[in-house]
Amino acid sequence: MDTRRNRSTVAAIVALTLAALLTAGCGTKVENVDPTTEGYVSGRWNDSDAQATAEILIPDCLEKPWLPEFRGAHDQARPRIVIGDIENNTSEHISKDVFMNELQRVLINSGLVRFVADEGIRADLMREVEWQSEMAKGGGVAGDVSSGVSGADFMMLGTISSVVDQAGSKAIVFYQVDLSLIDLRSWEKVWIGSAKRKHLVSGAKTRF
Repeated sequence: MDTRRNRSTVAAIVALTLAALLTAGCGTKVENVDPTTEGYVSGRWNDSDAQATAEILIPDCLEKPWLPEFRGAHDQARPRIVIGDIENNTSEHISKDVFMNELQRVLINSGLVRFVADEGIRADLMREVEWQSEMAKGGGVAGDVSSGVSGADFMMLGTISSVVDQAGSKAIVFYQVDLSLIDLRSWEKVWIGSAKRKHLVSGAKTRF
């Protein structure tokens, strides 16, 4: 009798546990949205800010005098640009890769410049070039891979900074992105640009 009661008790506990888990799972709702839609959950910097600042800064950069001056001095050749470090001076964790990819996207899609691979993948590229060079000796691939890799003419550097004004659950977070373009031959800064974003946050549960 006691054994049957124990089994019934265990079965009831298991059933209640499963019901609780299923109920908790039913509270989760996921829906697909347009990736270009601006949206915020925590109020912190996210992909919307990365995309918006890239769309502001890169067109401004490409409209400045340095570009026609370079092309005029180099038979209308498009300059080669590489993105260096984007320094995060905020108190938040910001994915620099997302922001750098947005900058690359707008630069490349402009058709006005050429983009040189950044430091993170150069080692892989050099291994591929070396492999293809060896293959070319045996006629495996085209032989022009040993003609050399073009370097960059300009490097883009930047910082992301923030100022926070918070009282209780309300906060104003001001972001400023500063980018500069440097001539790698003369070390001259040929362009400096700045873009700003401001988040008004209500009901914040943590401090920024």
